[in-house]
Amino acid sequence: MTRLRRHATPRWLLAFLVTLVSATLPACILDVEYAHPGQSLVPHEGKALVFTRVRFFNDGREYFPWGAPALGDILLEQDSDRVRHLWLRRLDETAVSWELWPDKDGLLMIWLPPGDYALVGTEDDPGEYPAPTLEVVALLRVAADRPVLFAGELIFTHEFREGWHRHYMFGSASARTESVAEVTAVVEARYGALPGPPTVSTWCVGRELPSGNYNPGFVSQSRRLLDAGCPASP
Repeated sequence: MTRLRRHATPRWLLAFLVTLVSATLPACILDVEYAHPGQSLVPHEGKALVFTRVRFFNDGREYFPWGAPALGDILLEQDSDRVRHLWLRRLDETAVSWELWPDKDGLLMIWLPPGDYALVGTEDDPGEYPAPTLEVVALLRVAADRPVLFAGELIFTHEFREGWHRHYMFGSASARTESVAEVTAVVEARYGALPGPPTVSTWCVGRELPSGNYNPGFVSQSRRLLDAGCPASP
């Protein structure tokens, strides 16, 4: 069964993203291929199977922006208006994906060619005018010698209610890798056996990420962070 994705993203937004992330190469769509429950996870030539889990917390309470809000949340007006939108941009090709569509619990299983990627996000409605505020929220390197890659759990946390100062688009960002066995078990229960043991190449997060202004040094700055193993920043 074909899995639903947010292909309703307006084409003007894709063009807007490509313009913002700069570079002089021709723009194209990054074809993100999703794994599907019930289909064998056979290796894809020239691509790595990348799995991760993207999680959001507000004052210690986890919420899920990709699924319909629970009735209790709607009645209590808790997190029901919290939308989060994410896209992948490949650094060396100026290729931008359609909006990513993880499972309801944030699990994302995709096939990607080796390369360096920026995860771009917004909490604005991408279908409204003026254009949404976009920021790079994480970076990822997919190495050619890693056919199955666990990118860790990408966690965004708001420690205070709206109106308090924050340093990141979705709150404080962190990447957790010690849960590889736990997430792998969820993956294999839902999608079937992995085609090989996973290696870890975690998301790069922190204050050193390129600014949301997409300065001319965006690509080189991102690569320097990835080359350095993304040293932790407070």
